[in-house]
Amino acid sequence: MIQWEYDASKYNPDAFKLIPPGKYRVRIEDAEEQTSKTGKPMIRLTLKVNGYNSTIWTWIVFDNSSEEASDRTNDRVGRIFDSFNIPAGNFNLEVWKGKAGAAEIKNEPDDKGEQRAKVKYFIPHKNQDELPAWSGTTHQTATQMNPEMVDFDNDGLAPF
Repeated sequence: MIQWEYDASKYNPDAFKLIPPGKYRVRIEDAEEQTSKTGKPMIRLTLKVNGYNSTIWTWIVFDNSSEEASDRTNDRVGRIFDSFNIPAGNFNLEVWKGKAGAAEIKNEPDDKGEQRAKVKYFIPHKNQDELPAWSGTTHQTATQMNPEMVDFDNDGLAPF
């Protein structure tokens, strides 16, 4: 049996705040090689959003099943290289960790109907000047958005 002295005064049911849609600095906390449900190689990115304690995930599935799929994968990888200023073609995931870039975040219901923040798309490096530098401590966006994440298709591909 677990031995723990629970302190109910430390629990705050309202502590989790959904990240409002908008453009944010994001940092790659972890990048890990995995295999998709269909057996394709993929990278799972764990991202922190500037000013929030939440963690969000996004996946890049390497799909060469057709020319269109290959082009789509190449575009997705290129967006990450560009946004996070990672040298093009560098798949040493240790280099990716800790890199700051930017993303447009949106909210969508998960499979349980709860709203979740997800990456809509990664913002090119040249378009990030309007965003505050990564601080990781306070909520900052480029513009005030209405305080009102991306579903993956069957192959785990996100339309970012």
